[in-house]
Amino acid sequence: MGINTEFNKFISNNLTLEQKDISSAVSSRKWIIDKVINKIAEKKDCPQLYSENGSKYIQFGSYFKGTKVSNVDEFDIMLIVDSKDGKYTSGGVTIGNGIGSVSPNPKYNKKYYKENEEVVSSRKLLNWLKNIIDEVLEPYGCEPAEKDGQAITAYIKSKDLHIDFVPGCIFQKVGTNGSDGVFYIIPKGDINCGWIETNPRIDKDIIKIKSSNNIQFKNTIRLFKYLFKESYKVSIGSYAVESAVVDYGDKNYFRNNFEYDFIGILNHIISLVDDGKIPDMRDSNINLLGNVSKDSLLKKLNNIKDRYNELDKDSEDFSNDVEVFLKNE
Repeated sequence: MGINTEFNKFISNNLTLEQKDISSAVSSRKWIIDKVINKIAEKKDCPQLYSENGSKYIQFGSYFKGTKVSNVDEFDIMLIVDSKDGKYTSGGVTIGNGIGSVSPNPKYNKKYYKENEEVVSSRKLLNWLKNIIDEVLEPYGCEPAEKDGQAITAYIKSKDLHIDFVPGCIFQKVGTNGSDGVFYIIPKGDINCGWIETNPRIDKDIIKIKSSNNIQFKNTIRLFKYLFKESYKVSIGSYAVESAVVDYGDKNYFRNNFEYDFIGILNHIISLVDDGKIPDMRDSNINLLGNVSKDSLLKKLNNIKDRYNELDKDSEDFSNDVEVFLKNE
């Protein structure tokens, strides 16, 4: 038995999503999304959703990219907010023009503006969405939704399921036509009630392309997510792990064999942290490392490396040794 066989066995036994959980969670997800969309449509004097290619929302996050670890306990949903008549500016320069069909557009009512500015406040738009979701949940005895800065989280207790709703205002980049120029702005989560540009379809496509040529690509991401979040408590987020593995795949040959790829990726992540930057797969100018202690991260990452290097393939109890290492027991 080798590293590749044992790692794959561990993933199969511990990180595989259970089909019964998936079916139940998907049913609950569809129920609440439909309820929220219908409730928004009822309130004509409030922001409305825009149907893009037949859908008023975009599914994103780990589950939809195939990099989710273990149980299906959360979904990420971006609601597409109609932005007709609007403009998105940065540094005084117009970056995009609003896409939509509602005019006049309630989103640009002054009650949604920042104080003393004719700019939509992300905090006020989140409050609007929270009120909508609370109205949906209240008749069913559910807990009120929670706001975390960038999203509104609805919790379905009977399914132990969290659904994060993010308002995404849709724009077309100035000077472009067609889908390639479409982008969205979502709450930044800062004290200035600002916005950040995004397009969740891009990273889904990147993961899809990478995994089409590398059969173990998604499982590699899932394994590192598990190690960092569950086993060794390394403060590198889910999306940052995905981006780090993508960055490794862009710069190195991916062998689809954990005996080579695991230590290669781990060394790559150590190098990125040491340099102080994990580049966003959608925009390499964005640093996903965040405000964390580099020394603390490096200590934990090097501990993982040291323990990995201590694994002895000739050990009579090698299979158990691998499990102890991966679970940090």
